[in-house]
Amino acid sequence: MKKLTTMLLSAAMILSLAGCGGKQDPKEIYDAAAKKAQEMTSVDASYVLDMNMTQGEENMDMSMDMNMKIDGINSESMRYLMDGTTSAMGQSMPTNMYYEGGYCYMDLMGQKVKYAMDLDEMTAQATQSLGGVTVDSSYLKDIKAEKDGDNQVLTFTADASKMDTYAKDLMSSMGSAMDGLGDITYTIKEVSGESVVNKDGYFSSAKIKMVMEMSLEGETVSVDMNMDMTYNNPGQAVEITAPGDLDSYTEIDASMLGL
Repeated sequence: MKKLTTMLLSAAMILSLAGCGGKQDPKEIYDAAAKKAQEMTSVDASYVLDMNMTQGEENMDMSMDMNMKIDGINSESMRYLMDGTTSAMGQSMPTNMYYEGGYCYMDLMGQKVKYAMDLDEMTAQATQSLGGVTVDSSYLKDIKAEKDGDNQVLTFTADASKMDTYAKDLMSSMGSAMDGLGDITYTIKEVSGESVVNKDGYFSSAKIKMVMEMSLEGETVSVDMNMDMTYNNPGQAVEITAPGDLDSYTEIDASMLGL
């Protein structure tokens, strides 16, 4: 009996150690999902961005609600479709953009225009907008993982002192709304977020909260930003349909749009 008890205790200890050793490090889960995201050639995603900007007694809210589809990433045949709404100061503006064959097609409140755009530039813009809620793990100082069914829910905080480049990339991904404002400097105060990794190892959703200050020509604006992105069927093929007859778009010079 004593020998049997000893054997059972030994087996229980081995199983316990195996269970502890099998628990994957949260950073490893995050990095593996980030790698899968970078390797995807097709993406279907939607995101909501809310910003509150304060300067003294002045206050302004801005929001973007966008749906994006990209197929053929990093190929000559890449196609990109984005539609949604940008709202600020009580005004809403629809945003519709399509890219194919070296041309960007836009519907500007009923006026259909197209302009030539370099493929590499378009690829950078598309992937930058998709990567807005994915923080490089080298910036993270605290990351935790919890199981939720088949999913892993990762929560993290980031080292604000390392996030200046991230902030510049994020703001530039917002497009022409931030262009022409001059040399803006960013001071990051606080960054936190949550990413959900599905059973196949892909990000299925991601959120990020950032508090920062933007400075331009001696003026400082405080910014509270929240982004919430959902990846639809990550890892699967994406079908994209062109917005109507592309021959009906009038060709213009990109400089007419301030690009």
